[in-house]
Amino acid sequence: MTTRRGRRERRSLYRRELRLSLRNNSGAYGFSVMITAVLAVVMAIHHPPSVGDLFLFVLGAVVSFAAIEFAATRGFRLSLSDTETSKVIALGSSLGIVSISTAVGVAALAALILPESLSWAAGSFLGSSVYLLVTALEMSVARRIEEARDLVGTRER
Repeated sequence: MTTRRGRRERRSLYRRELRLSLRNNSGAYGFSVMITAVLAVVMAIHHPPSVGDLFLFVLGAVVSFAAIEFAATRGFRLSLSDTETSKVIALGSSLGIVSISTAVGVAALAALILPESLSWAAGSFLGSSVYLLVTALEMSVARRIEEARDLVGTRER
């Protein structure tokens, strides 16, 4: 027979693990949604991709990550340390509709403007780049909100 305390402890443990799962997966989740939508929007504007088009798409996404990582780490000399609080990550991730929508919109615009052959690499490159850059802004906004909350909490004590 399970006790009330045992059920409460299991629920508490589950909620803690759920928060850990959200913290560890929020960025990857947003990126996955964005890159899938970018692929779909380029396909909707042009055609289903050939194998070569898919390799160009992958190349664009990988190069954008490498370029932004290179810049953010000053030539791979600085660490990508994770010192952000869970509250900031949760709040920033909840703003992901902005970064995802902006990235997909930029990729769609590129697919409309650029020749079809360039759209595959440019769409994923621009989508990934915009997503990463706007996500950083979302996290900055989340940090400011959390700092303001902390300040208000300190004043109320």
